Amino acid sequence: MRVGVPKEIKNHEHRVALTPEGAGCLVKEGHEVWVQCSAGVDSGFDDVAYTSVGATVVDTAAQAWAADLVVKVKEPLACEYRYLRPSLTLFTYLHLAADPALARQLIAHQVCAIGYETVQLPDGSLPLLAPMSRVAGRVAVQLGARFLQRENGTCYPGKGILAGAIEGGEAARAVILGAGNVGLNAAMALAGLGVEVTVLESNRTLIDHLAQRSFERIHLLEFTRDAMRRLLPACDLLVGAALVPGEHAPELLGREDLRLMEAGSVFVDVAIDQGGMAETSRVTTYDGPVYVEEGVLHCCLPNMPGAVPRTSTRALTSATQLYVLKLAAGVASACAGDSALAQGVNTRGGSVCHEGVARALAGLV
Repeated sequence: MRVGVPKEIKNHEHRVALTPEGAGCLVKEGHEVWVQCSAGVDSGFDDVAYTSVGATVVDTAAQAWAADLVVKVKEPLACEYRYLRPSLTLFTYLHLAADPALARQLIAHQVCAIGYETVQLPDGSLPLLAPMSRVAGRVAVQLGARFLQRENGTCYPGKGILAGAIEGGEAARAVILGAGNVGLNAAMALAGLGVEVTVLESNRTLIDHLAQRSFERIHLLEFTRDAMRRLLPACDLLVGAALVPGEHAPELLGREDLRLMEAGSVFVDVAIDQGGMAETSRVTTYDGPVYVEEGVLHCCLPNMPGAVPRTSTRALTSATQLYVLKLAAGVASACAGDSALAQGVNTRGGSVCHEGVARALAGLV
């Protein structure tokens, strides 16, 4: 099979979907690999690294997209819709619940589109979302700490609080909505800085499981709206980290909730790639990462791991590599033989295949 790797073009997206090592594995299996020139540079892989393992470096995106199987990191942007066609299998993060326009294009062009975020094992875990969720949780903390600083430009002054605790200074306080991979990694990073962290989670079983572990400075509570509202007035940094696979993120925060927070507090909505968790959430970019609503700085970047491509590319591709090899050997047989991969199929033959995605898009496509 011909496997294409276009260069990512989303704002400040520096990852690449296939490492030279992964390309070499595909070549050894008899596949052709077409990598767009400079696609891997920001992740630490120059073109020679790909050609040295037998991959072909192509000059244009159109050439990479002409492959049978296209492997990406982020969803196609509007300028890439022209590459969609019935014979294409696309393997990437899709997040269609937040992007009905893309869903309509995939359906209209009868693309077999498989979303990393909906590949799901029988135990309910999401093996291709998990590594980037862990990275996103850590990056969210770095961003939150930055925007709590007073010096973010005249339009976006934070509260002037140091996230890391020091002797004689009061520790910052954080609230995290969701105790999955994003939430726990954010919590551990914050606690390591000396921040007092409260994690709110609606899954009682998960709370009980996590309660068996020892977390210094991390408090686990069952989510209720009242519990959240009691915590918001003293919250310096709020992290949105809840997830329903394939569906729109639960909208847990209204304007009236955010008004409870002090001016200059920070809300980092990691769930923005699934539509966001607040009435006030809207997508931002690294060119303009924050805006202010109700006095609270909102950071809603849909590709947080893209800021650390050398870390995140290796973490992502180590998880996707096995599935790419299976798909290259035959899409139909791969999905038939791997239930997790079959769960990942979002669209095929002009229809939406994933139940959660279908619910999120009901009436929109």
